[in-house]
Amino acid sequence: MNEVLPSLGGVALFLLAGLGLTEFFPGLRRLTLPSRLGYAYLLGLAVVAGSLYALSHLAKVPLRPPVIYLTFAAPVVAGLIRRALTPWPPLPVPGEGGKRARTGVGGEGSGGGPSKVVIRVIAGLLAFVCLGLFADAVTNPVTGWDGRMTWSTQARYVREEGTVDAEALRNGRWYINHPRYPLLLPVAQVAVLEAFGAEEDRHIFRPLYAALFPAFLLVLGDGARRWAGRVPAALAGLAAAGLPVLTFWQDSGAASAYSDFPLGCFYGAGLVLLLRSRRRVSDAVAAGLLLGAAVLTKNEGFLLAGSALLAALFLLRREGRLRQAARLGAAAALVALALAFFVSWRSEIPERHDEKYSSFVDAGDFWPETFTRIPWLAPVIAREMFIWHRWSLFWAVAPVVFWAGRDGWHGRRRALFWTLLLAFAAPLAVGWGAYTVHWNPLPLIPVTWTRFLVQGSIPLFLLLALALRGALRRMPGRSVPKVLLGLSHRAG
Repeated sequence: MNEVLPSLGGVALFLLAGLGLTEFFPGLRRLTLPSRLGYAYLLGLAVVAGSLYALSHLAKVPLRPPVIYLTFAAPVVAGLIRRALTPWPPLPVPGEGGKRARTGVGGEGSGGGPSKVVIRVIAGLLAFVCLGLFADAVTNPVTGWDGRMTWSTQARYVREEGTVDAEALRNGRWYINHPRYPLLLPVAQVAVLEAFGAEEDRHIFRPLYAALFPAFLLVLGDGARRWAGRVPAALAGLAAAGLPVLTFWQDSGAASAYSDFPLGCFYGAGLVLLLRSRRRVSDAVAAGLLLGAAVLTKNEGFLLAGSALLAALFLLRREGRLRQAARLGAAAALVALALAFFVSWRSEIPERHDEKYSSFVDAGDFWPETFTRIPWLAPVIAREMFIWHRWSLFWAVAPVVFWAGRDGWHGRRRALFWTLLLAFAAPLAVGWGAYTVHWNPLPLIPVTWTRFLVQGSIPLFLLLALALRGALRRMPGRSVPKVLLGLSHRAG
């Protein structure tokens, strides 16, 4: 019990702060409660940890309990005031969107009969996996290599000195791996440890990472239900829960203290918000906050944030809605602000004990190397995707599902398919770029390729949901899967 209550308390603080923030975004206020909770947790983590990060660096505010309590409380109080002053919106219609919601074409539908039973069974299985992650988080310390060596170690330096500008980071005489990595998640760890007065060696921050998996599932479900339907969305979530790389694997999943899965959540949730309702400026602002958090989570975060903005612009162009692109400026401005802050923070930190990828780049060799390295790097990458204890049979089965469900992205979903495919490819392109410029990439691939796939996991499973939709529709006659899909689209 000594670990459970403060561990869950840390998650609750970020979730309550996020719920307060959602009061300011009408698009999020109209969501069903489960979907809203997923975005709320990510927003709370992004805004609270990001605010503490900025206050510490720009205003030299010490990261101590009084400031941390105020930072958590501010969005909660603001949200309560906003709710009191603003009429509560109408109850959300499943699928949101007039006739489309009533017919269930691409929306949730309320479902019934066998469909409802199947979805409830899958929801129970997903809840069981999430509870397992929490149980592991409150009983075991961090065991992943980078979680201990990099992220939790940076958090110790920051907590000891009460500032993100710790002398240990700024003094080049200190031996520190990756001292210029962004500190959003270590700051979140510090916030929880300080808020509950935890001793140095307690691991009550681990549920912060475990809670990202249910948030991941809820955001994935929100997007997949809108574009593929309830049954495909549930099956896509079940497929994600069956992958160790996203759950219990200590080198990238929600059970670790790595920043790759948080980056994937921020990137994917920001992308979904940009795509799901392209007429609301408020959704673009919320997306900008999440993508700004991606910038402050890992070095490649700004590349992924930019990719999300480009993907949204690509979809608008394909749909002939370029006039709506101006609202993306709100998201782009927040991303640029986060990047400027990150550059300001790291400018005082000497580069040492890092890969220094930029120093490897030779403009004359970069593009030829991009292609000439394919024959000897591709087999190593393929081998990484078929390691059983990471991926199980996913990469053997997924191509079959994509081929069988290719009808799922025909017609008006074709542009969405290409947008999601580009978004999934973005982190992989970042990884390939790193392998292209690195002097010896072969040992690097086994350590990093899986992480890049994790970063693109939300677009990947949205694509899978579309494929499952198409595969179920191709089932003959009155087959059980096809009946379930039809029920999932039927109005309640």
